[in-house]
Amino acid sequence: MTEQEIIEQVYTCASCGYCRFGCPVYNEIGFESLTVRGRMQILKKILEGKMKLTKPIIESIYLCAQCENCNVRCPTGIDFVKISEALRETLLKERLAPEAQIMLSENLAKDSNPFREPLEERGSWLPGDFPQGKKSEYLYFVGCTGSYSLNRIPKSIMRVLDSIGFDYTLLGSEERCCGSPILRAGAREIAMKTIERNIDQFHRHGAKTIITACAGCHTTFIHQYPSEFKYVHFTQIFAQLSKEGALVFEKELNEKVIYFDGCDLGRHSGIYEEPREILRAIPGVELIEFQYNREEAECCGGPVLGANADLARKIGAARVQEALDMGATFLVTACPTCLLNFKEGARTAGLQLQMQDLALLLPKYV
Repeated sequence: MTEQEIIEQVYTCASCGYCRFGCPVYNEIGFESLTVRGRMQILKKILEGKMKLTKPIIESIYLCAQCENCNVRCPTGIDFVKISEALRETLLKERLAPEAQIMLSENLAKDSNPFREPLEERGSWLPGDFPQGKKSEYLYFVGCTGSYSLNRIPKSIMRVLDSIGFDYTLLGSEERCCGSPILRAGAREIAMKTIERNIDQFHRHGAKTIITACAGCHTTFIHQYPSEFKYVHFTQIFAQLSKEGALVFEKELNEKVIYFDGCDLGRHSGIYEEPREILRAIPGVELIEFQYNREEAECCGGPVLGANADLARKIGAARVQEALDMGATFLVTACPTCLLNFKEGARTAGLQLQMQDLALLLPKYV
């Protein structure tokens, strides 16, 4: 978004306040300055020379979860996610961003993952006999979390795909970050370099369809990568295979399951029904809903983890408490970031609820 486009949006804001209702940060902290309405008033005063860009204002820009709930509710079409991305990019270039964000972008440029893990370890979780470098029309892109933190997710995906004889390949140690956390930090130039490298690897492996299990990777692919490839989330493939009878769930899960629509898979990617179709296909599941679901679902809080971990956990705990209030006995999401923040939030708040990523749940019932 250009400077002129930002200015136009600032003066388009009608100050109606609808943006407050779905904002996870405002709902937890209660400061008007953290709503889009408040942020627009601050930006307007800065543009008019009535207020200076201070350290607290800069830090507040990184407290936006970029969940797009405000976009859904705004009657004038304000897109604060794009505004915040542009602001972060400028702040990073001018080295005005918080030190933690500068370090994050530098680490991502060096290690191509947000965990500061060595590149050579990215594919170390793969079985020794897996044919790395194999060509296939379908390429499963594991992502940073699956490669370094939650290896069980890609192993579960592979187990299901292998059980039905689905042909696919992986990049393994040749994979790099999809670019999502780099873009969120504001380092677009660095992100474009890692994106170009991944595209080159897609071509080298003969891929036409890119499969993901990470919602952040998926939304980055569909919005930032070229349309010459088809990008599908594993829930889309598994839901289709289930409809065709190729993927059958035989074991029962006798639980009252509540499905959480993560922002990246939901509002950012428009995938709502496929995860629910998969859950309904598992015998014994009673599927229930959050009060606010699908495009109105409230964020898990995970995106602000790097800016304020305590706030992220409180937001996560609030979602877990809502699930309990709805009578759920099992919370399921299809985003590893959501799962990690829910578990941390529940732990710090002393809440007890079974929860799992859909990818980790499925192999037990095939």
